[in-house]
Amino acid sequence: MRKNSRIITLAVAAAVMMAVTACGSKDKTETTASTEATTEAVTTTGAETTASEAESTEEEDQAEEEEMDEADESSEETTASAAGEIGSDGVFKAANGKFEIKVPAGWTIDEGSDDEYVTFLSASGDDMLEIMTISGSSADSIREIYPDTAEEYKNMVSRGDDMAILSYDVKTKDDGSQTFQYSMKYTNPNDGIHYLAESGSYDAAKQTYSCATGTVMSTDEAVSKQVEEAVKSFKIK
Repeated sequence: MRKNSRIITLAVAAAVMMAVTACGSKDKTETTASTEATTEAVTTTGAETTASEAESTEEEDQAEEEEMDEADESSEETTASAAGEIGSDGVFKAANGKFEIKVPAGWTIDEGSDDEYVTFLSASGDDMLEIMTISGSSADSIREIYPDTAEEYKNMVSRGDDMAILSYDVKTKDDGSQTFQYSMKYTNPNDGIHYLAESGSYDAAKQTYSCATGTVMSTDEAVSKQVEEAVKSFKIK
């Protein structure tokens, strides 16, 4: 009886061991399968992330290129406006055909320019070249009347401290028509030294007043020279 009991006990023990072994094998298989699935998922996610990053980088590069293209287009647009355009030779020709002027290299047309008022700006924005062409009765009231000599003009106007007339050439006809060209230098307490050059004409018979005025804030004398040359190149058609 004890022998049969032992055999039964061993059989039960063997059955338990087999069951345990079988469970362990199953768990191992499931664990391996789970690990492989996780690895595959991580690999897939990593690939998707890399692809997503690559796509994002490509989109950013494309956006940057578009911004650069827009900037280039904007730069090109500043060489032309409803008032006219700056040619490859640097000469601006008015759309209305009234005048032309040689603009300093690198200067652009201000967006607010129109048929009667055209403004050019230097790259820094500190220096300006302004063109005004007025016709009709308003030409008589808006124009400046120039005396014959630089000394008379200096006594007549006051633009700031230490004003010095650098050049002055005014011709007056019997009917009051004038041609003028002058340049000066002066100091403004608020913003320093100014260089100003102006050239133009007034036709009493046609009641037209045309003027090119260059104002320089830059301390570089080369800029002043460029502006003076531009003003002198102003031609009425």
